[in-house]
This record gives sequence, C-alpha cells and structure tokens, in this order.
Amino acid sequence: MITHQAITCTKQTYMNKVSDSLKNDPSEIKQEFSNINIKLLCCRYWILQEWQCSDLSVPFWRIYHNNIGDAKIHFNGRYTSLNKQTIVIIPPHTAFSTTIGNFGRNHQQESIVGRKFERRDDIHTLTDYHRVDHLFIHFSLGFPLDFVQTGIYTISCNSTLQALIEDIQISCIDDTHFNLLECLRIKQLINSCLLNIRENIWKVDTVDPRIFIAMKTIERNFNQGISNADLANTANMAVNSFSRLFKTCTGFSVQQYIAKTKIEVACNLMHHSSKTIDEIAYTCGFYDRHHFSKIFKRQMKVNPSYYMKNLIIS
Repeated sequence: MITHQAITCTKQTYMNKVSDSLKNDPSEIKQEFSNINIKLLCCRYWILQEWQCSDLSVPFWRIYHNNIGDAKIHFNGRYTSLNKQTIVIIPPHTAFSTTIGNFGRNHQQESIVGRKFERRDDIHTLTDYHRVDHLFIHFSLGFPLDFVQTGIYTISCNSTLQALIEDIQISCIDDTHFNLLECLRIKQLINSCLLNIRENIWKVDTVDPRIFIAMKTIERNFNQGISNADLANTANMAVNSFSRLFKTCTGFSVQQYIAKTKIEVACNLMHHSSKTIDEIAYTCGFYDRHHFSKIFKRQMKVNPSYYMKNLIIS
C-alpha cells in the first residue's frame, strides 16, 4: 500500500527536473566531427564491348565493379583487373587508362562501345560476344576530401558487398529515379569501400586556415566573379600578401584556382547533366561560350565540344 507520504515524495522527486542541456548531452566536453557529405553524381550498370581509353582523369570519385573479368585498368605501370572478387575505388584527378581483352594491343585510338544493361540481358552470355558488365558510381565528398592522394585502390568483394551490389544493379536496370532506400544502399557501398581502403590516402597537407576559408569561399561562389581583393578581405589580409600565401599553399594563383574550379564543375556537368555547352558556360560564370572554350582548352587540352562528343562511359 502506497502511503500519502510516499506519494508526496514521488511528486517532489519528479518536479526536480533535469536541465535540457544535460538531457541533450550529459558531458561538458565539446566534440568536433569531420563534415562528410557524399554527393551522388551517377550510378549506372552497363554492358561494354569496347573500353579503350588513355586518360580518365576527372574531378570526382569513382567506384567500379564487373562480374565478368576481362576489363583492365592501367596506372603507374601496373594493371588492375576488374572482376567479381574485386571492387575498385579511384579518387579524383587520377589519370589512368583502360582496356577490354586484347583490344588495346591492336588499336591506338580511344574507343568506347556500350549500352545500358536491361532486364532482357543475360549476363552468362556476354562472354560469348566478348562483352563485360560494368557497374560504375560517380560521387564527390567535397573539399578537402576530393583532393586526397591519387591512385587505384582495391578491396575484396565479400558476400555482403556482393549482395549489396546486386541490389544496386537491379535499381540501375529498373529506373533512373532512385528512392531513399536505393540511395542509402549506394551510399552504404561507398562508405564500405572508403572504410576498407588500407592505404593512408586521407592525409591532406595542412593548409593555412585563412587560405582554407578562401578556398571554401571559391567553392561556394566560383560563378559570381570573385576578385583577389574579395578573398583577401575574408582572410583579413593585404591583397599582395594574401595572393603570395595562396599560391604558396595551393600551387596556383587565385584566378588560376578559380578557373580550375570552374572547369572541374563544367566537366561534372558534361558527365552528369544534359546541359548544352552554352548553358554550362553560363552556369559556371563565364562571359560567353568563346571565353569558356578558351579557358577549357587551356586546361583540358581539347575544346569543350570535342570533350562532350567523345565523353566516355566510365
């Protein structure tokens, strides 16, 4: 039997409320977390007949997985085979070449022949026609994680990852609109791959905090005509001193870095949008198509129309 006194004590104890701050986080020690934002650019499952490419350097991450093991990646004098047991992870700005079978031995020109994998396709018959299946995922992690050490990195594809890949392949076959669960699966695969890279690729050289802020400002406002004075003001520095420090930290002058950022965004749009060259030039903040073409050719060694026409499925 509960006495009146017991009831009173219970009420009094309940009225001594814990503060909201203590409920939210009982520790007074502040924590800092790295901001990781996976931005998906594309996820496709294709059938490739030819894949002879000499330079596939782009400003975004790639993940590759093939069930049929007849395609190879060449990087720094070493070949990496794409097969069912292996997932390949490639950081941005990694220059590598590709081939299928013996195609590269007899041809000097780049060539890509492929199409979307469809439900009517039977993966078991692809080898009869000298074709391979090819899952490729493009994504970005933002600054500074898109500027890690370049290379070709591989992880073993265990049964759990293989099941995840098969679900993703089905999503790619069925439609072009990925729902929440499908996007979570793709990001789960990306996270698993990044967590299993054994090499220490994440060590980004320390950047002066003032230059780091300037680089972030450029990333957000690259298409709005940023001047050296604007960026020097954000760093609370004299323009000349800021310009010298910026080049020391990045290897580029301020305006070279802005142009580089614009062209990287333009390449992303060419790979992952249906925008025309004029629309891309406008989106990236160039005066006109002529100005865009001039800067693009200076950096990419080809004009934008040639680059778009010869875009590679990869």
